[in-house]
Amino acid sequence: MTFLGIISTQKDFELIKSEILKSIQNVEVILINKKNINNLQNVRFEALIINDEISKNSQFIQSLENLCKNLKYFIINSDKNKYINKFNGNFLHVITYGLNHKCTLTASSISEDNIIIALQRDFLDKYGNLMEMGEIKINKIKNLDVYGNMAIFTAKLMYNKDTKI
Repeated sequence: MTFLGIISTQKDFELIKSEILKSIQNVEVILINKKNINNLQNVRFEALIINDEISKNSQFIQSLENLCKNLKYFIINSDKNKYINKFNGNFLHVITYGLNHKCTLTASSISEDNIIIALQRDFLDKYGNLMEMGEIKINKIKNLDVYGNMAIFTAKLMYNKDTKI
């Protein structure tokens, strides 16, 4: 069993977790927030998705840095978190997503029902397969913004599930 941590609002977390668990087996998805981060220090997360803005509270940042020491994947919404450089050097794979052109994954087109996601840089999935640049059309999850949809897609791409670019 692997652990996937998510920093998000409670509402978005429930939707993201539900969608991830529909596709990915043997993963435990855990919400990380100010209230529980210190209790999770002994959990060895394989990946962390930061979908919400990180609190600038220095104690939270320190706890987050400790939690991130053994990560393989650091996945972050770079539109909501401008100061990610503090974390960049600690991980095997940093994957950014958002609407800006510098992200690893960005939305090249957004409609009411679909999003076209562009992978702008290659990376290795969990199994060592190369995920190459390209675009894919995904169906939007109702009641979830574009960032939440991109977080779900990134997790599926990392686990090479239901995604072909």
